[in-house]
Amino acid sequence: MQNNLYREFYQKSLMPAGLSDKQAFLDIQNDMLHTHLLIGLQGHQKGDSEYFNWNVTIYKSDSSGIYDAGKPVYASTLFDRFDDAVEAARNIEKEILSDQLHTMRKQEKIS
Repeated sequence: MQNNLYREFYQKSLMPAGLSDKQAFLDIQNDMLHTHLLIGLQGHQKGDSEYFNWNVTIYKSDSSGIYDAGKPVYASTLFDRFDDAVEAARNIEKEILSDQLHTMRKQEKIS
């Protein structure tokens, strides 16, 4: 596992970034290695209980799925249910396919 910071982390999708999303999220001018976006589901344990909240995280990645685990380019709000986080990830995949992630997620962007 490349991301030792999280006990529960599941890679969901590795997607090539469109031109506009590359400029907004990958700073492609400075780093030619990162050409893709890796979508993952990250679990956050609720206190000492066995229950988790989930969020969708997006990392810079190369075409092989090697990503910068220390700094996501996007992290969603927390979801109480894993299924809700999966659905949010599917919607984000659609945004990436249409090269619109930068317009839809600009205010939530982590930089």
